[in-house]
Amino acid sequence: MCFTFGPATKKSVIQTLVYPAFHTIERRNQPMKFKYKIFITLLTTSGLSLLLMASVLQINVRKNFIQYVNGAEMGKQTKMLELLKKSYQQHSGWDAYQDNEQAWHRLLSQSRPDEMGPGDTPPPFDTPPNHPISGMPPQPLGPFSLHRRLCLFDADKQYVAGMYEEGDLFNFEPISLDGATVGWLGFKNRPEMIKPIELKFLAAQTQSFYIIGLGVLGLALIISYIVTRQLLSPIQELARGTRAMRKFDFNTKIRVNSRDELGGLADDFNQMAQTLKQYETLRKNWISDISHELRTPVAVVLSKIEALQDGIRLMTPEFLNSLHTDVLGLKKLVNDLHLISLADSDNLALFLKPIRLLDTLDLTLETFLIQMEKQNIEIQRDWTGDTNIEVKGDAVLLKRVFSNLLENTLKYTDSPGRLCISHGVKKDRVVLIFEDSAPGVPNDSLVSIFRRLYRVEQSRNRSLGGSGLGLSICKQVIGLHQGSIDAHPSPLGGLKIVIELPLHV
Repeated sequence: MCFTFGPATKKSVIQTLVYPAFHTIERRNQPMKFKYKIFITLLTTSGLSLLLMASVLQINVRKNFIQYVNGAEMGKQTKMLELLKKSYQQHSGWDAYQDNEQAWHRLLSQSRPDEMGPGDTPPPFDTPPNHPISGMPPQPLGPFSLHRRLCLFDADKQYVAGMYEEGDLFNFEPISLDGATVGWLGFKNRPEMIKPIELKFLAAQTQSFYIIGLGVLGLALIISYIVTRQLLSPIQELARGTRAMRKFDFNTKIRVNSRDELGGLADDFNQMAQTLKQYETLRKNWISDISHELRTPVAVVLSKIEALQDGIRLMTPEFLNSLHTDVLGLKKLVNDLHLISLADSDNLALFLKPIRLLDTLDLTLETFLIQMEKQNIEIQRDWTGDTNIEVKGDAVLLKRVFSNLLENTLKYTDSPGRLCISHGVKKDRVVLIFEDSAPGVPNDSLVSIFRRLYRVEQSRNRSLGGSGLGLSICKQVIGLHQGSIDAHPSPLGGLKIVIELPLHV
């Protein structure tokens, strides 16, 4: 059974395998999904590559087979070459064939008649009685018959005999005698196959090409499906994780068993989910702590007002001063929260200008001297060295930092106590050091004291009036000035705060 595959077959293969996918998607009247795009792209690329390869192979097989047939026919002209040598010896040249087609055809008939195909042997000459001249020219032969493709040329490749037309291209075999080339046998190649056995061979090869091609295309279909699933699996996992995160489920963790870019993307997604989970926990704790911080002072103020309304307390100057103090504390807490929210949202405006840092610190210290004396806390300022140090900063915010540090000393340092303030220059940065006396801060809390609403419960607790926002504000303000602030144990038994700020050049 023989199958033929032509251009129509190629088109039908594409229509059968590729077009239905497009039409199915179009009927749905919706954008093509990514998995269909990948699958169709892989399959189409494989199919087109296969068709191109099959076409090129078919052309090459036909071309090479024609060359093989021509070479084989040329190789079979050994007897013809021997006859030409004998004829040259007998006639001492090629004059016997010059303008003598009958002699040339007689020589062709003697060459290999047993191996000539149908139509190759010249027909017998018609010599009826009414023809006075015997040996009429043979009947016309096919354009690719052997006799039309053999020609005789002399030693200079000048035409002697045979079917020759201007512009014909020949393969030449030398006719040698006693080591000298006395002539050339020209063989004109066939441009195409004409014999049934040759055509049958080419048809069989073409059929094999397309049968193998269909098998390979089916294999490409399976591989494309597998590759598409492998590529889409991580993307589907990412989509699932994204939908979960959209519902604030930050416990989602996607699993992608891949070490390529998609695997790296999955790892980044998991890290992002973990970070968002931590931020969500901090946010909830932050809201809870703020509510608690506001609830206490508001409850105190409310209870005093209700006591006044119920006649339990009398409207005295002392009572009004106490109520005013509570409201000021509440106002400070609200202002601190507002400052932190501005810093978090990058909306905190900085009015930077060159300022003399020690002068700003001295002005802040002046406002705390009376309170320090009342609590018997001695202040020691070590201003040795250059006191005209300038930084580029916001004077109001830096005063806020110094005020928070001095307030902490007032709240938490035992009386009598001591506060030592010193400064220095390290490369291109100015260093300020605040050291107070006991009580100190446990080593495991030194890093945490800059967290919002964090308190050291042993000695520096809420009962002393701290909100846990002061050092957090200090860290944010110093960070906005491209500086750093750290906490260490103080040699005096309390807390040591080290601030570094860039010098203004």
